[in-house]
Parts: sequence; structure tokens; C-alpha cells
Amino acid sequence: MKKLVLSVALALGGFSSQAQVVVAGVSPAAIQGNYEFTTQANCGQWPGETDDATWGAWNGGLNFNTPGDFIQDTLMLVEDGTPGTNLQGNPISQEGCNPLTNDLTGKIAIIYRNTCSFVSKIKNAQDAGAVAAIIVNREDELLGMLGDATDGINVNIPAVFVSNVTGAALISEMANGPVVMFIGNKLGAFANDAGAVKGEFLVNQFGGSHSSVYDGMTPGIQVYNYGTSDQTGLTVNASIDGPSGNVYTEDIGPLNMSAGDTAFIFPGNTDSFTPWALGVGNYENGNYTLTYTIDLGGPDDFAFDNVYSQDFTIQDDVISSSRVDASNMPIANSYPSNSTTQYEACMVFQDPNASSLAVRGIYFIPHTDTSVNNMAGAEIFVNAYQWDDGWVDLDDPNYDFTPATTDAYNNLNLFAFATHIPASNDDVDDVAYADFGMGNYFQLINNQRYLFCLQTFESTTISFGYDNSFDHGANYSIFSQPISPLHIDGSWYTAGWNSATAPSLALRTFDPAELGLESTEMLEGKAFPNPANNMVTISVGASGAAALTATDVAGKVAISTNITLENGTTSVDISSLESGVYIFNVTMENGESTQFNVVKN
Repeated sequence: MKKLVLSVALALGGFSSQAQVVVAGVSPAAIQGNYEFTTQANCGQWPGETDDATWGAWNGGLNFNTPGDFIQDTLMLVEDGTPGTNLQGNPISQEGCNPLTNDLTGKIAIIYRNTCSFVSKIKNAQDAGAVAAIIVNREDELLGMLGDATDGINVNIPAVFVSNVTGAALISEMANGPVVMFIGNKLGAFANDAGAVKGEFLVNQFGGSHSSVYDGMTPGIQVYNYGTSDQTGLTVNASIDGPSGNVYTEDIGPLNMSAGDTAFIFPGNTDSFTPWALGVGNYENGNYTLTYTIDLGGPDDFAFDNVYSQDFTIQDDVISSSRVDASNMPIANSYPSNSTTQYEACMVFQDPNASSLAVRGIYFIPHTDTSVNNMAGAEIFVNAYQWDDGWVDLDDPNYDFTPATTDAYNNLNLFAFATHIPASNDDVDDVAYADFGMGNYFQLINNQRYLFCLQTFESTTISFGYDNSFDHGANYSIFSQPISPLHIDGSWYTAGWNSATAPSLALRTFDPAELGLESTEMLEGKAFPNPANNMVTISVGASGAAALTATDVAGKVAISTNITLENGTTSVDISSLESGVYIFNVTMENGESTQFNVVKN
């Protein structure tokens, strides 16, 4: 899970060398640039980054904790002579599970993931002369490679893990000629080198923004002088291009940056961009691109991290954490998962103009590895919570946001839910839709904090799509607001996944006037605690006599009774109910009513 990495307190400062390890394409031009990668989990004594964020030394004296230590060499696929192809259509011989038949002396090994341990693959590549290894996943996602202390201590080359999309791009280019990669610590590796890192610049709050609530953004970025030379003419540009052309551009600089310095160009600092704020309703619908460009005013010896772009849309259909396609459906390119019993992937929404929208249901993208699992018949729950805890932001001293406590999650009140059961394995990685059902559609409330979640109890096999081109790491750190919390095996992780903070989750919206949800006859109601065990307190925006009906998800009446609301509340005994979700309907004598969901543990 993520830690805060940015600062609004300093304008310039030094930075940690171990954070500057990159995997980058050097040549040819078609593969140049930085690539997303992971390394090993904390599972044994073998080289690479463990989850305590350190890089160990290995034979040859290299240590990626040391500035300027890196490997730059040509890629080569491993070959062990095993016949046949695997389920992904790749040669089994290029999984490298047996002693290799080709000579990799001085090369960076490319190895397909599949049937044997990571340590075995890397050790075989090392024995064939490889100076480093890149493992290619069978799916478009990243994970930490597991090893063991017994065999791992014999591995003396670094190894990284990339998605099948990254791997396919590199392997395809290898067919055209040599492909050279850089793996290591950029700091001090070159004389003139400035750049930035994905996840350390501000992005638009939503990949799919709704025109009824959208009111712009403020750019911001963290810039490094990696080089050994001081820089006196560095400038940083933020630009936004929309459907009709450029709508925003601003330069910061020239900046004076000593070797090893960091510039924090964020709201509240001396150097900061002005907001792009036109007012709600004044933004043209269509596709937008936010671009950051870092310019040294002269040659940059490693210019592959000088330009970063982020796409988003403004439209009238959905609110989507991820980017959306031409049909305004969410986009997924990553499927992170790390749970054993229960997994909820969530999106936070809160807006001062939220009441201009109502919600019917949620679009999302379910996933499993169909080479080993089934999607058909899996139960996926879609939950809408009012997040009624009283904290203001992540710095609130009254709340603890660590996984060990639920202090910040005491008042999650479930008020709408739906269930989705995929019909077949053909549904994997396709957009699914869960409708809350007529009578459960709801109007959003201004400034109310909501948590919309996808939940599965088949968490060892089922996961959900994320758009990993969207990284809200800087937004999370600078604005101190949760973006995409996770609920994993009973613990909440407010910061979400590393490098994947945009769940492919989109609210299907409509005008509240279409169903009369703006009518004052619809009372506000909720229950707490929720989930509950034996007793639940219901709270309604009215007092006096009322009728209470509770039905299960199949529509069977479980409770039908008269109640009296004193100061808008009363307690209800639910000890006789079976565990599950129930729809509570409260109707006052004057006909006003409210409906909300209660979960019985």
C-alpha cells in the first residue's frame, strides 16, 4: 500500500536515491521511455527491491541503493529447448524452467512467467551469463515475485517483473533488431538529466468527469535534477488541450536546481500553477489531455521522463474513476489483488454540486485468470455507502487511517446495493453493469462523502479492473483526501494500491427530475450501526408514527410493524433475521417515505 511521498512544505530539497530506480527503454526509439514494473515481495535473500523499499547488493559490486549504479544492456529471450506452447501461446522453452541452451553472457534475459518459480527462472538465466532478468507476466497486471531463502541466496543478478503488454512490446521490437534497456539508479548516472515520476504529479480527479459537477483542476508536479550538473534554466510547463484546442498553458521557471535537488511545484508552495477554474457548466464536453513538460534549456542526457500526459473526458453520462472509452464505459488495464477471504475495491465521491445528479447503478470490469479459474457463477456485490465519519481530511488527529484500526470507517452506512453474477467466462475483462433497481435509485447529496465499492468473497480468484495509466498518488498526498480505499481481509487501506488508484468503476447518472427524486416527499433515512448484529437504530428526517417494512433481496417480507420515531430515531430488533441484506421502507402517516438498506451480520 502507498505512503505519502510528496511535500507542500518545501520548495527545493534532496531526495532518496532508492526511489530513483527505473526500468527504461534506451533504443530503438520505438521502445524509449520508463516502464511500470514490480520486483520481489519480502520473501527471501535474493537481489531486488523488497517491500521494505531497499535494494540489496549482488556479485559485481552493484547496489541500486547507490546513486549511479545501473545496468544497461541488450535484451535476449531465454531458451531451454522444452517443446510446446503454454496456454498463452508462448513457447514453453522461453519460460526458462530448465538449464538454458543459449548463451546470455552480458545480456538482460527476457523470461515468460508460468510453470516454475521465479527464483528458478532467474538462477537459470544467471547461470547462462545474464546480467539481469525481466519476467513477463501472463496478464496485463503487476505483482510481487515470490522466492525462497534457500535458493534465493544463490541468485546474484537483479530481476524485475512487467506486464504482458509491456513484455509483448519489447519482444515484438526485438524481432526488428537489438533492444537496449536501462535498469538501475538514475541519480548521478548522467551529467544533465532532469525528470519526473509517474504518481508524483497532479491529475484530474476523475477519468470520466460529469459536466453537471465539474469545476476544473490545478496542475502540480515534483521535478528532480538527477544529474551531476547544476541547472540554471530549467522550466516546467503544464498544458491542457480540449476538444477545441488548447485551454490552459503555464510555465514555471527558469528554476535554479543544484545536482540532487527536487522542486515541489504544488498548490501552496512558492512555485505553483494557477488553477484551471472556469465555473461549473463552462467546460466543453469532450476529450482532454493534461501534459507536463520539463525543459533543461539544453540537451538532456536521459530525456525519457521529461514529458507526461494524462487523458480525461467531460461528458453527461457517468462519473468514472478510470478513463472512459467512446461509449463512456470504464477502461481497465490492470487487475491487482492480494487477499484471501474478502476484497472490496472502492471509489470516493464528494462534491458541492452533487445534488444535480442521481444514480441508477454502477459499471465495472470483473477479472480472473481463466487459464486456472472460472468467472461464471461468481458473486460480486456492488455497495453504495454514505461515509458519515466526522473527519475532515487524512491529517485529522481524531482519526487513525492505518490498517490496524477501523477508526476512520466507523460510520459507513450502506444505503444501496446490487449483485452481479457473471454468466460465463466470456464475461472476464468485459464491462459489467449492476443496477440498484427501481425504487432504489438515489439522488446524491451536496458535500456528502460517498464510498462506492465492488466486493467479492471469492477474493483468491476474482479481482476488479483498474486503469493504471491514472495515478492519484500526488492528489492523495497534496490534498489529504482518500481516493480509492481498499478493504482486504478485514483491514482498510485508505491509500489504495501502489500505482493503481483508479478503479474501473463508473456511476451511471441521470437527472433527478426524471424520477421526481427532487421531491420533498422523499425523506432522508439511514441505519446504524450498519452492518448490525441484534439491534439497529434507524434515523429518519421526521418524527411520529410510521410503518416499517423490511424485505430480503428476493422480495420476501421479513419485518412488518408499526414504529414510533422520537426525535427522528427508533431502535429495531433484528436478531431473528438471517444474515444478509434487507431493504427497510419507512412510511410516515402523511405519506412521506424513505428507503435504505441494512446488513444483518
